[in-house]
Amino acid sequence: MTNLRRLSIAARGFTLVELMVAITLGMFLLIGLVSLLVSTVNSRSELDKTTRQIDNGRYAMQVLSENIQLAGYVGATASTAFATVAPVACPSTLAELGYQAETNPGTSKVPYPVYRLDAAPTCIDNVLAGTAMLLLTRVHTSAVPVASAVAAERYLQVSTCANDLVPFAVAAGSGTSAFTLMQKDCKSANLAPLRKIVQQIYFVASCNDCGKDTTPTLKVAEYKDGAMSVTPLVEGIENLQFDYGIDMDANGSPDCYVSNPTLPPEAEKAEAVCPQTTPTAYAWTAAENWNNVMAVRVHVLARNLEGSAGWTDGRKYDLGLAVPEAGPFNDRIKRHAYSTVARLYNASGQREAP
Repeated sequence: MTNLRRLSIAARGFTLVELMVAITLGMFLLIGLVSLLVSTVNSRSELDKTTRQIDNGRYAMQVLSENIQLAGYVGATASTAFATVAPVACPSTLAELGYQAETNPGTSKVPYPVYRLDAAPTCIDNVLAGTAMLLLTRVHTSAVPVASAVAAERYLQVSTCANDLVPFAVAAGSGTSAFTLMQKDCKSANLAPLRKIVQQIYFVASCNDCGKDTTPTLKVAEYKDGAMSVTPLVEGIENLQFDYGIDMDANGSPDCYVSNPTLPPEAEKAEAVCPQTTPTAYAWTAAENWNNVMAVRVHVLARNLEGSAGWTDGRKYDLGLAVPEAGPFNDRIKRHAYSTVARLYNASGQREAP
């Protein structure tokens, strides 16, 4: 009987109280696991957002700095120097490209390597208010023979022959008869190569695929086939600013920086900021300033493409002389400012003492 009583008690299983306690403990464990999973997913999501923003910011800086360093390249040796003129932002003719070949020595002109645009030209649109636009001019780093010129492109041919009457020629690829300049041996059968003319405008648009999104995007308008063509480069670039390094003593190095060489603010020209050259003071004319730009400081503000819960952006961002404090934006978007200095090697190299 004693054994039967023991078997009867063991067969009864859990009581209701024991079962409720077990369920409660299981629920606490499940809640903990779910909270850990949610926290891990959120952390991974924030990490992905930050990684994309860092990649976008660094790529934008790389693209801008590399192209600024190439600005002013004309395919000639560093000893060749030409006068400079302001370029036309949206060229429609060969003359508007800014390359003017003259027979008189020292009078031929090329466009400024870099140039600030104060108003959006007709060939670009949706420019984000308060952001800077930079126009770059140069020729392609790869040369092509005259026979391989593409009809729709515009080319620059630079002479290295002392017998040629002009230092360079500019024409469409279809007009190969216009390219008669020779190389150093001055043989008519050995024509100087051609280099495609490159003109680019870097700017921030208020949208990537305009009409479908409102994502701020770094874009470039590039001169192709005789017209400007706009291409998106990097999403999430919210602001773009430039400072221009002015060489005041003709040694190839910037002596101070200004936000707008066309009309520098008086505070940026002050003696304490820009020590004057001796014995002659610097003139501070627009033409002289642009001709003496030897470096560009680039400032980029990159942002996440999505908001972050629990985050409010109350920060202020230093974007150079023109925008020393951007923000606070007081939204859910995380941002980061990037800055670098790009030297104009083709302009500054001509001034370096051997």
